[in-house]
Amino acid sequence: MTEVRAVGAESFEEIYPLLQQFPTQAMTREDWRQMLFATAWSDNPQRGYALYTEGKAVGFIATIFSQRNIAGRMERICGLSSWIMLPEYRSEVLKLLMPILKLKDHTILNPTPSPAAYGIFAQLGFVPLENERLIVPPLPGAAAFGGASTTSEADLGRELTGEDAALHRDHAACLAARHVLLRRGDRRCYLVASPIHKKGLPFAEIQYASDWTLFWELRWLAQTALFRTAGALALFVDRRFAPARKPLLSVPWKCPRLYRPAHKGVEPRMIDGLYSEMMNLKW
Repeated sequence: MTEVRAVGAESFEEIYPLLQQFPTQAMTREDWRQMLFATAWSDNPQRGYALYTEGKAVGFIATIFSQRNIAGRMERICGLSSWIMLPEYRSEVLKLLMPILKLKDHTILNPTPSPAAYGIFAQLGFVPLENERLIVPPLPGAAAFGGASTTSEADLGRELTGEDAALHRDHAACLAARHVLLRRGDRRCYLVASPIHKKGLPFAEIQYASDWTLFWELRWLAQTALFRTAGALALFVDRRFAPARKPLLSVPWKCPRLYRPAHKGVEPRMIDGLYSEMMNLKW
């Protein structure tokens, strides 16, 4: 007999044996705990749902809750992560997903679904958030000059204000977050990126930009800063954040992401990579 339970931080030791089955060798026990069971920005005690049989966890999916200001309205977000089922219990997958499907007042994100998970969630009403991202080479943008950048925590703490200051405070201790501030005149663009490896090569994936127009103008400065802090040879950027005219020499890379918006007003371009597994995931 199996049952589904909501789990909190106290259940980490029961869930960790399942997490060890993921091929992500870079993640330590404490990395998993911080990513899924000790989210700094959320006061929601729930960390996911687990399927149990005879007191043993045989399936798990993490829920990373946050509240975001989207188009002037506070929206509840639930980011999914680390979905795993022991092979002999995969026929009971809907039991584990049913509580998530009942979160009608939340926009639910599935940023890194496996091919099998993509098919299942698509059948459950999830729609594409993204289909591809661009690999952007280290070339100056059309208006690359006259700007500056900093990765100094002192500068970020002094210069960021309002919502960006709050975002920085929430993500300052995240394992994967790399922070950059681009400047030109009185304009500022706060960037958050995370390291990622593809084909054994280091890149940086842009998870958030407060001013996408300024980012594309000064992306050379962003690239230089992220080469210093993450060793990034180039940048990954989700296609929905790119200009209509594809950047010179950029290369598309398949990137299926899914979401289920709480209402039609939550459009894909409004969703970024903050407050998600991407902030603490080590590749």
